[in-house]
Amino acid sequence: MCLRLKTLTNSLQHGGPVLDVAKVANKTLDVFTLQKSDNLQMNTLIASLSQESELLDQKFHSLTECLINQCAPEQKEILTTDLTSSLDNLYSLVINMAVTSNTQHTDQFSELEDIIANATSRSLFIGSGIAAILTIATLLYIFLIATPLRDILNKISCIAKGDSERCQKITVKSNDEVGQLAHQLNIMVDNTFSLNNFKAIIEEEESTTEVIQRLAHLLRDRYHLENLYIYEITGTKNNMSVGYASNFENVCSAEIFDDANFCRAKRTGHAISSLEFPDICKHFPHKDIFEHHCIPMMANGKVVGVVQLLHKTGSTITEQEEFDHLVTRGSRYIRESTPVIEAKRFSSALQETALRDPMTDLYNRRFLETYSNTLVASTLRRASRVGILMCDMDYFKEVNDNYGHETGDVVLIKTAEVLKNCVRASDIVIRYGGEEFVVLLIDVKTSQDILDVAEKIRSTMELAIINVPDGTLQKTLSIGVSEFPGDTEGFWEAIKFADVALYRAKNEGRNRVVRFNPEMWEQEKY
Repeated sequence: MCLRLKTLTNSLQHGGPVLDVAKVANKTLDVFTLQKSDNLQMNTLIASLSQESELLDQKFHSLTECLINQCAPEQKEILTTDLTSSLDNLYSLVINMAVTSNTQHTDQFSELEDIIANATSRSLFIGSGIAAILTIATLLYIFLIATPLRDILNKISCIAKGDSERCQKITVKSNDEVGQLAHQLNIMVDNTFSLNNFKAIIEEEESTTEVIQRLAHLLRDRYHLENLYIYEITGTKNNMSVGYASNFENVCSAEIFDDANFCRAKRTGHAISSLEFPDICKHFPHKDIFEHHCIPMMANGKVVGVVQLLHKTGSTITEQEEFDHLVTRGSRYIRESTPVIEAKRFSSALQETALRDPMTDLYNRRFLETYSNTLVASTLRRASRVGILMCDMDYFKEVNDNYGHETGDVVLIKTAEVLKNCVRASDIVIRYGGEEFVVLLIDVKTSQDILDVAEKIRSTMELAIINVPDGTLQKTLSIGVSEFPGDTEGFWEAIKFADVALYRAKNEGRNRVVRFNPEMWEQEKY
């Protein structure tokens, strides 16, 4: 559209052809040859029209860049107002030019009036034809320039105000410059609103896992990036884990999972591509079948993850260029999702810190209170059982009194280590308070299995040598055992029953395991 306007203004300034092109068929219907005007006022208007068209082009590109970069609403409003003003000025110039042209032609008609009065019928016919041509030329000024510009201006104003319901698509009526402009605006609208909607959706997800899954599905479905891998980085240990994998057989080198600095993209914080620089990463293990493009996920100046996109080797130049184009477009969604992932990870870490005992790194009582409803629901749904062990250190007060609290802390840490080593990874060990611990044995098969684990803990603790600043110590545990829902349908009542059995073990001499039985609890309700 801008090129066509420049061609027209150039023909008006210096003389030259003007094409009448059918918008739908894109064929030239006629050619008008314009002569340079000798009218000073007309030349002034044409020069202003040329200058205003250049200014319009600059303002339109400024607004387009603003929308893509998501600038502030105030900036969008200012740029939209500037563009509207420029279009109004251009429209006024066209109208003034048409009026001036008509005035000029009217003057010419007045000069020819005497000639026409004395001319033959043939001269009258020629004069009428000239008048018709001049009228058509005037209408062309309006319909070929002013009307299309006004339509596009309305669409741009609508988009700038964020009215996606009415202006998400612009109807493309031709394949000329105006039609191409409308098509590019459609692409810009689609990208802008899609990106905003994606960010709004992932901010409502509950965990980083859900955000990563959402990002992976978008990259695969929208951009057909099928060989996709997303790696998360643990900040404290600097190792990597797989957050998403299209095929676990094609994950990256095992070295990066132990030390994330083996990953070049993580170490440098820059995207790397083997298509651009072959063998750029010496740790990539699939060089014979895949090219790779790795994008670091940057948050607060550090790399918190890496997105790896694979492309089959031996592809054509056209396929490689298409792959790079899709990666570039998908990178915008990666950048938008990174701060959301980091924020949710930070929130999860804070919650995890609140639910753990800092000294033993075991879960604390608050975790049990938070997790109990989920545990009860899953246990009842699977029709399984949970063994409950209430463990208490025997004569722990003497350790603090005789050796000090630092030694007491060492004993508690050793006790936590014994408990964790005696149970499965699926079981849960909790520091319930002071020197008291709760062990939840998940999905145990029989009551005897619960007692066997309790005895294993007791005997292991009895034999454990605890190194303390003044030498070594050996301590014992008393353990009360109950079962949920075997002993009661109330989970917290089962905890109480284990506590009752613990105190029976204390009363019977300590360093023993006591199984709860109903005779120990005489109350009707907990």
